[in-house]
Amino acid sequence: MKSAIATLLAAGMFFAFCAAPARASDIYTVSGVHVDVTAATALEARTNAQASAQRLAFGTLLRRLTLPEDGANLPAADNATLQRAVRSFAVNNEKASATRYIADLTVAFVPATVQQLLTSRGVAYGEVQAKPTMLLAVFEKPGLRVFWEDPNPWRDAWNHQDLANSLTPVILPLGDVEEFGMVTTAQAVGGDQAALAALAARYGVTDTAVASASADASGTKVTVTLKQYAGSAPPIASSKTYTGATIEEALNAAAAGSLEALALAWKRDTVIRGGVGGNLVADAHFNALSDWEMIRKTLASSPYVADLDVQGISSGGAEIAITYKGTSDKLAGALAVQGIALSQREGAWEISRAAAPAPSAAPAPQP
Repeated sequence: MKSAIATLLAAGMFFAFCAAPARASDIYTVSGVHVDVTAATALEARTNAQASAQRLAFGTLLRRLTLPEDGANLPAADNATLQRAVRSFAVNNEKASATRYIADLTVAFVPATVQQLLTSRGVAYGEVQAKPTMLLAVFEKPGLRVFWEDPNPWRDAWNHQDLANSLTPVILPLGDVEEFGMVTTAQAVGGDQAALAALAARYGVTDTAVASASADASGTKVTVTLKQYAGSAPPIASSKTYTGATIEEALNAAAAGSLEALALAWKRDTVIRGGVGGNLVADAHFNALSDWEMIRKTLASSPYVADLDVQGISSGGAEIAITYKGTSDKLAGALAVQGIALSQREGAWEISRAAAPAPSAAPAPQP
């Protein structure tokens, strides 16, 4: 019997096909889902592969949004759930024969449906995407160390990840001639924060990470040392070992695991459990009506704001009562990502539009 997904595919309903992946920076989109399926016929292979890709993408999305301790309570990827949750999908790198189908898929999900599924099972989830981090990938194996050079299989493994849609999006620098001199291999490994900050500023970001992957002689075991730098604060370092049948498998597992590690720290800081957390009254400061509109709209759309009441407004300021979820620190952190500064000075809360980041001198590479 045909599955519900297969029926929809055959009828040409619901799913949208396109040559390019869905827009970047969408936490409810999962890209780079690779499928390779063999069946009795070409149609059966394609149908099974695309249904499998949607199930895989749904699992990836749920893990992306939630904390590991809630894994046992996540909804199952059954056909009925996928019919409700999948918004569209795109097919790339498609190859087919009489019995085999190979492709990379990008699957977009309906945010409200996913949120309802998680809420109904009592699972807390993240909704705020962090500011991008620039990541430098240094690869070592016996007798070799590469950073900017090609080939760099460690950098390739990162390029295979869904970097833009992660809760903690990652930018890989282009690696042009000018950048070779801005950060050397020794400076990257040694954590030269001035050099790292200068390169990051080229892409309009402030946070950087250096991921050093060291492979053993067999190439099946890779140890990753990940160092995260934010301003002048001491780096946050972690280390983990990954394995695979080949060096490519080990490096892909290492890149996926390292991206999850970056996201987990962010989720610990932003995921909210429970309902309303507290109330505050903030004085909003702005120089133009456009700034006030940005402040108001950002607060109104924030998942951390349960209720909003403008108690007074003048030409250059306003008094706003905010009922928020979680803690005031989490609220401030989420607003900061959206360009709003919320702070407390001498016991009084103040809110304003944050200073714009430095412009990028080079285009951000596509992940």
